[in-house]
Order: sequence, then structure tokens, then C-alpha cells
Amino acid sequence: MVQNIKSILIGLTKEFGRDETSSALAYGISLAQQAGAHATIQAASIKLSLSSAGVTKVVAGLVREENQRLHSLAQAAARAAEAQASSAGVACSTESQHLSYPELLAVFRTQARLHDLTIVDAESESLAIDRGLIEALLMESGRPLLVVPATQDVFRAKRIILAWDGSGRAARSAADALPFLRAAEAVEVVAVSGEKDLPATPTCSDAALHLSRHGVHVKAQTLPVLNGDVAETLRKHAILIHADLIVMGGYVHSRLHELVFGGVTQSLLKQSPVPLFMAY
Repeated sequence: MVQNIKSILIGLTKEFGRDETSSALAYGISLAQQAGAHATIQAASIKLSLSSAGVTKVVAGLVREENQRLHSLAQAAARAAEAQASSAGVACSTESQHLSYPELLAVFRTQARLHDLTIVDAESESLAIDRGLIEALLMESGRPLLVVPATQDVFRAKRIILAWDGSGRAARSAADALPFLRAAEAVEVVAVSGEKDLPATPTCSDAALHLSRHGVHVKAQTLPVLNGDVAETLRKHAILIHADLIVMGGYVHSRLHELVFGGVTQSLLKQSPVPLFMAY
């Protein structure tokens, strides 16, 4: 059983149509159920706005109707989420705010700081609105973030990979993930060699020894990088060992930098076989 996770924020921001489902919602409720945690569900819709200059009454009316539709869909999603949590025996509170994009980011940052963990859906497009939310939560909330890919709708964390490069972000992610690491049956601290020079210390073996003192069932593993791609190395290893979760430090640079140079974080956010637990 996962201990010391008492409050979870679940963010719903995608279009709330009939065919739209949220893995983060089902996964978050499953985690809250197993941990005995309270879930706060925020179903936020983004308010459309137009400059008043040159806008006709017809256009203004169409925008107003669309905003009403989006807000209604968010409210319906919040009600459905509350019913889903209730049927799972999870105590929850819900909100369904209709906000401008900057307001939405500010609300989520503030809420995240008052929860042990925030859970959101993965977003494969680097310039999408939801990716901006992921980056804002990762960099500015001060709390860990769990990003859930599609179809991952039940919380499991029996086998965990901790991606280790000796950095402060990796150490932060390991510390924040301790409730999950302690509850896991097996944890691998994985360093990927060959893509860049890893620091001489602390090594993945050092990290494994530290975690073992916290009661974690852990071993260290150094993997050769596959075709110069650290993210693909981690993806393939996660599939090989049937991992349930990857824990890693998040690296966020400018959008232009990531578009030109890529990056392990961006690559895994785009495609990961398992949920990503990240801290910055």
C-alpha cells in the first residue's frame, strides 16, 4: 500500500466530448483509492477571447456561445468525475472553472502547491496547450507531477525504474517518489551510459544504497545507450522488465531549444509506455 500520499490533484483540461476520456482521471482515482487519499478534480475549460476592435456582434455572439458550451462541458465532466470517485469510495472535491489560459496556469500552480501530487494526461504535441500546463506544473509548482499516457487507467507501481544521472533533479525525483518506491516490489536505479559523460559521483549504485536504507527493494543497473537515444533506451528497458512507472528528473528548456535539439524529457512526454513521475 502506498503511504504518505494524502491529497491528489487531478487535472482535466482536454475537450470534454462524448468520445473524450481521461486516463489521468481513472488512474488518479485508482491511486487515491489504494492510498486512502483525498482527490481534488479540476475540470478547467479555456475561455476564448477576441480583441474588441473590428469584432461584429455576430462573431461576439458565436464566441459567447462557444464559451458557454465549453463551460457546460467542463461542469458535466466534473459531475461525472465526482460520481466516478464516489463509486470507487474516494473522497473528492471538484471544480469546473472557465478561465483564460494564463489564469488556468496560475490556478493549477496554486492548487498543486497544496497537494502531494498532481496527475494529468500525457500530451504528445510539444506546442499543445496541455504541454504548456505540464511544463508550468513541473517547473513552478514545487510539487511532483505524474503524467499518464492513454490506456493507463489503473494505478500500479510494483516495478519502478528510477532514471539516474547524478543530477539534483534526479535526487529530487527520488526523494519525492519515496512513497511509491517503498511500496514497490522491485526498483531499478538505471543510468544510461554513452550519450553524455555521467558525473563520477553519485553513481546509480550510490543512489541504490541510499534508497535501500529507506526500505526500498532496489538494485542498480547501467545500460548502454541505444543509437544515442536515452529516451528510447529507457522506453525499451521499461517494456523489457514490465515496469509500471518511470521516475525521473524533469528537464525543461526553451521551446525553440527543444524543437531543435530534442531532449529526454520531451521525448518521453511524447511517447512513454508507462506513466512518468517527474520532479524539477
